[in-house]
Amino acid sequence: MISTKSTSEGDRDVLTINNLTGRSLVLNRPKALNSLTHPMVQTIKRHLLEWRQSDLCDVVVMRSNSSKAFCAGGDVVEVSRAWKDGNHGAAMKFFQDEYQMNHLVASYEKPLVALINGYTMGGGVGLSVHAAFRVATEASVFAMPETKIGFFPDVGATFFLPRMDGQTGVYLGLTGQWLRGRDLLYAGIATHYVPSERLPMLEKRMQEIGTRDHQVVNQAIEEFAMQPEEGDEIEYSLADVREAIDRCFRYNNMESIVEALKQETEKKEWAEKTLESLGKMSPSSLKLTLEQLRNGQRLNIQQALGLELRLAEKRLGSKDMHEGIDALLISKTGKPAWDPASLESVDMRELHKEYFEDPCKTSPIEFIDHEVAFEKYPHSFGLPSEREIMDLVTGINPQAGSFGLKRSEVVAFFERERAKKIGVAAKVNWVLDRKTREHKDSYVLEWIK
Repeated sequence: MISTKSTSEGDRDVLTINNLTGRSLVLNRPKALNSLTHPMVQTIKRHLLEWRQSDLCDVVVMRSNSSKAFCAGGDVVEVSRAWKDGNHGAAMKFFQDEYQMNHLVASYEKPLVALINGYTMGGGVGLSVHAAFRVATEASVFAMPETKIGFFPDVGATFFLPRMDGQTGVYLGLTGQWLRGRDLLYAGIATHYVPSERLPMLEKRMQEIGTRDHQVVNQAIEEFAMQPEEGDEIEYSLADVREAIDRCFRYNNMESIVEALKQETEKKEWAEKTLESLGKMSPSSLKLTLEQLRNGQRLNIQQALGLELRLAEKRLGSKDMHEGIDALLISKTGKPAWDPASLESVDMRELHKEYFEDPCKTSPIEFIDHEVAFEKYPHSFGLPSEREIMDLVTGINPQAGSFGLKRSEVVAFFERERAKKIGVAAKVNWVLDRKTREHKDSYVLEWIK
């Protein structure tokens, strides 16, 4: 049944459903595309903690009451207003609680299933991407557009973006590029792709499944998944530019990335559009984000969220964040006056000192599961990553054995490991096409660096 026992703001905007051994969190702020307010964050955290302790709850589902959006972000307008009004503690408390909630989702012991139907951006990504199961649909739209408002990708993006294939995460974090539908599955953001019309049946199945076994839950979700249309082409909008993304976004400073895009000839039209997108972003946000994501490669989940709290405090004290929020979300002129106005005007030494060295005034995040500080996600129910495929082909994975592997053997390995998951063969073959060559006599694969 739907819970109506509380009339607080958080409980009006976050409904709950209890049915058999399943529990559902339902985001219910459709007019604001379910943008997370502080009361919503607190309510979500409270329910997750209650259900974690309950012997009657086996699986938790998170979804939206709107077909348009799962969650389009955090309510940064209210955060900006609080900061400008001098209520710095309230503004930072929002981020403390939100990042604490993100970590709770990442460390949740029971199966947590996020149905990311519709717009899933910013805070909505943080609410879902750390869950063991993330179900995308044909209506899913993913983005981390924070550099456009003078902020940086947060809610754990410091952790998950650098761990995506190649330079994909850096590209998404800097440009705010949208991914849609099955893109989310091939990019590793979603673990499953299910048509939206099947979501009510999937939720019902989760409510009656009666187990906390992640493998059983994984197979149950897979029963609702949809096969891609037959054909040789992978249904991934970034497939055609993946090599160009790695070529142009491999550098450790924004000037080199911009120069590489200017010099790109193979995917010239994409490079020009990317330069146009970057030109609209806050220059200081771009440099900050790149440094943040390069650091994130070496951080565990707690360290990543802790760094984001520091960066959030510093960014709230800057002009650009409030300028971007006003221009794009309040006055909606669409023309923020960034300061500094160009990449060349941003002194990287000063930026690094201010954001990464100077002390943070805000108290550290009090992680609920303080012992959980992993460097890789504990669950892997999505498609294999490029790194996993490389490790098998090159023999780093001990299961590869002492002899080289043929293409059919690599595909068979991952199909067996992922229990014949839909999309495995398509992604593995696509990666092998790009990253390997066959020896003429033996057909054994060699990884091309």
